[in-house]
Amino acid sequence: MQNNNRLDAEWVTLNAVRGMVKIAANGDLAKATYDNALEFGGELYPALLGADSSILRRERESDTVKEYRQKAQLKSIKQAKEVTALTLLQADIAELKDLLEISRSNKKERAKTDQLKRRLAIFVSAEVELNPVPHSENQLIFRDALSVERTVPPLRSGKSFRDFELPDSSILRIRVLHPDKPEHVTGADIIYERHLPSEDKASIVVVQYKIWEDKTMLMTDPRMLGQIDRLRAFTCEDQVCEPDDTTNPFRFPCCAAFLRPTDKLQRPDQSFMSTGEHIPLCRISDACSKSTRGKPQLEYKKMRDISLSSEMFEQLFNKGKIGSRYLTYSELTDIYTQNAIAEDENTVIIYAQEFSDIE
Repeated sequence: MQNNNRLDAEWVTLNAVRGMVKIAANGDLAKATYDNALEFGGELYPALLGADSSILRRERESDTVKEYRQKAQLKSIKQAKEVTALTLLQADIAELKDLLEISRSNKKERAKTDQLKRRLAIFVSAEVELNPVPHSENQLIFRDALSVERTVPPLRSGKSFRDFELPDSSILRIRVLHPDKPEHVTGADIIYERHLPSEDKASIVVVQYKIWEDKTMLMTDPRMLGQIDRLRAFTCEDQVCEPDDTTNPFRFPCCAAFLRPTDKLQRPDQSFMSTGEHIPLCRISDACSKSTRGKPQLEYKKMRDISLSSEMFEQLFNKGKIGSRYLTYSELTDIYTQNAIAEDENTVIIYAQEFSDIE
């Protein structure tokens, strides 16, 4: 049961990271692969998605790497000292290279070595998995940028951030607020701000990721309902979805908070795939029905006509067609001060600020 909870926590957080990457990369799917999102997520939250802690990472390793990890674990027990998979693998690589060198140098007794060469290639590939070279800037999803001084409303003071340069040369500032214990994670939120620093304004959107099964989610969990209520207070009740005179009329309503149910991953070695619909919080009740036990439940078949697909959501937000009206920094500061949006101990908060007019 504990592993299932851990798997749910990693999977919902990975989907949230990938959702943030897709928004920031303007829908560039080459950057928003699950592998890239897993690598990026490991940097942002190593205790949950890091190379040494993530169940999902271990299951995506090759069979050869898994084999050498198992060998290393048992040899460590046998020898009463730590033996690493990399050390064992490199010893076998050295032995194979030595044998192949004998074949190359002995012209009279040149034997077939195709199987050994094939095996060496597999081992070398596994070595890269176990001992990856640091990513160059061109290999990263986004390049690290010099910290940019910006006087913008903080979600929570005292938390460090990282700046990244996006493909269009704008800057993405990310803070990740997360539970101290990864096993407590029950969901993930993206709070995405698109800024106009020259006008001291920002438009925001909040997406809450939750696991559901068979396209159905019971709406009875007090923690989940409390999280939805907090998002509703943060957005709807603070009227960030109320248009003003400057709001572009050729757009959707200014909905700023969405629920994004995420398909449950049944096994850690399962292919990564999650089709997602974003439904505005104010329309959740319209998509609910009664379960066989008379409990309220959210159903895909009732929400698909009033929700947005992931692709549509990202495109529309990037074009300014959905999300809140533009809020002054003073308004945004008041909203963050009055609402405990980042105080949930069970939810990973990915707080992303995009500055589009960097000097």
